[in-house]
Amino acid sequence: MIWCSLMISFLQKVFSRGLGVCFLLLVISPFNYSDAQPSFTVVCPQKTIGKNDYLNIKFKVDHASDVESINPPDFKNFTVVGGPNQESGMTSINGKVDQYVSIGYVLRPAGPGNYTIGPASAKADGKDLQTQPVNIQVTNKSTPSPPPSQSSASAANPFPGFPGFPNLNFDLSPMPTTRQFNDYILKKGEDPKEKIKKNLFLKLDVSKTTCYVGQPIVASYKLYTRLQSQSTITDAPTFDGFSVNDLDVPNPNSSTIEKYNGRDYNVYTLRTVELYPLRAGTFTLEPVKSDNDVTFVKQGYLNNMDQGDMMDLMQNFMNIDAPKDAVTDVHISLQSTPVNIVVKPLPEAGKPADFKGAVGDYQIQATLEKNRFSTDDGGTLDLVLSGSGNIQLINPPQINWPRGLDGFDATIKDGVNKNAVPMNGKKTFSYPFTASKAGDYTIPSVSFSYFDPATSTYHTLKTDSLSLTVTRGKGVPNSSYAATSQPVGGIRGFLNAYGKYLIAAMILLGGMLFWLGNRQRNKSEVAAQPLPAKDAQNPATPAPEPAPVFLIPENPLQEVSEALASQNSSIFYQQMDGALKKYLASKFRVPVEELNKKRIQEELDRRNVGLGTSLRLTSLMEEVELNVYAPPSGVNHLREVYEKAGEVISLLNKQVS
Repeated sequence: MIWCSLMISFLQKVFSRGLGVCFLLLVISPFNYSDAQPSFTVVCPQKTIGKNDYLNIKFKVDHASDVESINPPDFKNFTVVGGPNQESGMTSINGKVDQYVSIGYVLRPAGPGNYTIGPASAKADGKDLQTQPVNIQVTNKSTPSPPPSQSSASAANPFPGFPGFPNLNFDLSPMPTTRQFNDYILKKGEDPKEKIKKNLFLKLDVSKTTCYVGQPIVASYKLYTRLQSQSTITDAPTFDGFSVNDLDVPNPNSSTIEKYNGRDYNVYTLRTVELYPLRAGTFTLEPVKSDNDVTFVKQGYLNNMDQGDMMDLMQNFMNIDAPKDAVTDVHISLQSTPVNIVVKPLPEAGKPADFKGAVGDYQIQATLEKNRFSTDDGGTLDLVLSGSGNIQLINPPQINWPRGLDGFDATIKDGVNKNAVPMNGKKTFSYPFTASKAGDYTIPSVSFSYFDPATSTYHTLKTDSLSLTVTRGKGVPNSSYAATSQPVGGIRGFLNAYGKYLIAAMILLGGMLFWLGNRQRNKSEVAAQPLPAKDAQNPATPAPEPAPVFLIPENPLQEVSEALASQNSSIFYQQMDGALKKYLASKFRVPVEELNKKRIQEELDRRNVGLGTSLRLTSLMEEVELNVYAPPSGVNHLREVYEKAGEVISLLNKQVS
């Protein structure tokens, strides 16, 4: 009793000082640390480049738990054409966590020469760090790009950080698959930039601009050209509010002929994605941006060429050996026009009670691996869901097990064709189960509901009920189910059997003590504040309209901890999503409905939140948003997400007043 009293007193002090989340993380994850010292390095595999090439450089902090800032050097003699591109990651080996944060840039040299990129600086874990300078030689000749068929990644590829764009450096000179146009000829008095706008542009094509939640749309980013150029993607779009599936794209260096506004163009498909809206609202598909170097030949020079030289020019334009005053080189940046997508909510009228977000056209079938076994053995219920739609995001349906049968979490076998629009195929959910006593059992039919966007109606499917017979065994469990049912002795067995309840109890106890401590402190602060004086001169003056009150929850993860204890991943991620948004709204004093990725990033930057904390928050919110609609995660993964959230909240509380 004395020990318990001392422990409760200690916990109350810890939680009353706002250290509860950190304390719980230390208790629940005693091995979540790294004893390595932070390091700061520069990654730049290209030391020699051509004057028309691009340089990829990255500044990386390793082994740091809190990266406050990364300051790039002055890129003198270079132009920044891409970046900063942020990246972060974490690995865990033997219980030790190793984390890194990096920022990368894509640079274009001003011209030939030997240049030095100075050291970058960073602050991590309270230490000031610095990289070594990098010497870069820029030659008059450009290094040839590797052919697109090469499977290995090349250091010459300047944009490895843009997912979905496998080859982002396009040499758009005449090839067998392209048509030769004469728009490269610059006539006297023509404005080259105006001519480029008519003959070279980026375009976003979408299959539809209005859809339901869960109904896919296809978005294709294309480059249209009638010129010869070198074009490089410098900024790739993000897809906030969508689950993204990249579709196979033909070789980006091959083209098709398409007609646009009555004119033929060589068209290169840069990226095609299948987007599944996760929530209702109006969303903007961001533009893709590119840097382009276009070469024109002046018409006066062509008038002096003979027929043979003209044919050589047509066949090998980019290697033309012409006087400097005969050509005009133009550098121009382009971007596609953003497209707004209106996502309609699913109708409330007729929505079945068991509807969980499935959209498309489906069939379902239930079978038993065997319908007769003993209490020493176990069975498997296979639920096969087939059809087309947002099948990749569908969770295992709930099974109403009869008394005497103990069911376990389903394993999922994926047979989905992700290149189809919408996705189609089948998913098999296999539910293992055991019987506590002999007898005849009937597993009731399984209900599954979905919304069909083609008819704008809901449908409910039901499988047949399944009967099985369980005979009395010999008391020796089958080895295939021993891992599930066989007890483990000693303290390890106790933790395996009751560890989740112990953790849940600790979380609830900590939350309660945290709430009590803050409540007492708030009462003391309120009692100490003087009462406002009355306005004796103008008592009839109405009080000003009160400003919005943003109250930070005393325990932002209280409801999430309860969902964690119940091991319900669907409720857990929904609660986590709401808790994070409510906490950030209060912390930043911004209404919840105004919170989006862009606004959150603006608030983080305005309050000088450390880069490491910013990246952790972004990664956490993206993971939570994806899993709200994804198949359930294991209990251990839920705990990891909970710990990440607690750590992020703790870091924000330190950095944002």
